[in-house]
Amino acid sequence: MFRLMILALMVLPWSAVAQDSLFSKMKVDFDVGFGAYYQFSSYQSSEFSPAKIPRLLSPRRADEPELRATWNLNNDLVTNNPLFHGAYFFDVGARVHVAKGLDATVMLTAEQRGFSDGRFSQNTINIFPYFNLRYHKELGRFSYALQVGDFYDIKLYEGLTYYNLQTSQAWSLKLKYENFYIKHFGIGDLTRNIGLGIDDLYDFSFGLEDVFIKREDSVRLDVRVGLSDNTWVANSGLVNYSANLSYRDRLNGYAQLSTRNTTGNNRAFLIGASFKNRETSRFLLELNMEYRRYGAAFNRNFINNVYYRNPNEPAGFTNSTHTVFFPLITFERPFSQWAVFTEYQDRDVSGFTFRGRWHYRMFSKTYLKFEHDLNWVTAEDQGSFLYPFYTLGVGAKPSQEIELFFEITNRVLNLDKHYPTLYAAQNSYFLVHVFKPIRFRNENDRLHRY
Repeated sequence: MFRLMILALMVLPWSAVAQDSLFSKMKVDFDVGFGAYYQFSSYQSSEFSPAKIPRLLSPRRADEPELRATWNLNNDLVTNNPLFHGAYFFDVGARVHVAKGLDATVMLTAEQRGFSDGRFSQNTINIFPYFNLRYHKELGRFSYALQVGDFYDIKLYEGLTYYNLQTSQAWSLKLKYENFYIKHFGIGDLTRNIGLGIDDLYDFSFGLEDVFIKREDSVRLDVRVGLSDNTWVANSGLVNYSANLSYRDRLNGYAQLSTRNTTGNNRAFLIGASFKNRETSRFLLELNMEYRRYGAAFNRNFINNVYYRNPNEPAGFTNSTHTVFFPLITFERPFSQWAVFTEYQDRDVSGFTFRGRWHYRMFSKTYLKFEHDLNWVTAEDQGSFLYPFYTLGVGAKPSQEIELFFEITNRVLNLDKHYPTLYAAQNSYFLVHVFKPIRFRNENDRLHRY
């Protein structure tokens, strides 16, 4: 029913503008993006990196002996990293401004997962589309907004459960009167994304946003209450409460509490803070700290079941794609996801995350950067474990959009099972990285930048 409502709302704005010389009023912005990665080492066979693995998960996925045999998952080795073969992608995209309040974004991405894997190998090449339609209408103090299609980097509420998701097919309908709003949000077929046995996700919420506590200092409060559920995991309905307090969009404090419709320790919560300095000519600093805790009953039966390479074939360089695809651009995303914590079934589990980006311009268009993504995970009867991701690099930005960096990092890609496809290696590796995002004119949001 809700999908039919969304379809109807999609048709209405198109039919309205069609009467007013639709095509003569359209404005189209084009852009291209690209990225290339080459990771290497001077002291070992870098395709098979030793990784840091928690005791409970070592050897990885002890409940899946057939994968250990097929993918050679013993000794905590990363089985085959596509970046050691040289991997790259290319984007071409357009944003069509159809009429006032109505935009459509389309993009096509092509990926080659390794120079050494053969030019026309179907096992290392993939092409996939992106489409998003947005419509916004204001009627005095009332407004409504519709968005449907592909979404990047979804975070529901403040990011206790559904967060840091790669591209998802989703929809959003928001009705707003002054600061009060009602919202319906859904994601289709999460079994092919975050996994965890989840199919379609439905969320209904209401709240207040952009409530200024001190307008002269831009101190703003958002609060939200809602219900979310999915169609497969039993007793998975969540009641969610969240709040976000921001100061001039540079300093944020946020929290979320959720309870699940089941018995036992069925609560989870998140508190966090983020900071971003004013962008000066020389220095950029972004910091984020979070603490989260999940009760054993809260995560029960949310079990990881997504594979990024064919589990029936050896994990060699010819096996780097599968029915579920891991885009190269997500290599630079934060490590933390809900799936990190659902690994510890029937255990209370908590996590502390400290992320930072420190960029300093040394000379004209030459930069030094240090980035860290530290994740402490503490599980009942398992003690604590640290995933210590870091990157130190020097590079150039020949234009505002293009960056070329030579880096030292312990961040490696493995393409096995959902979030663990990112591993913290025991050693450091060199990484040559070239990147340009798609950015459309007069838009603040960047595709591929999170």
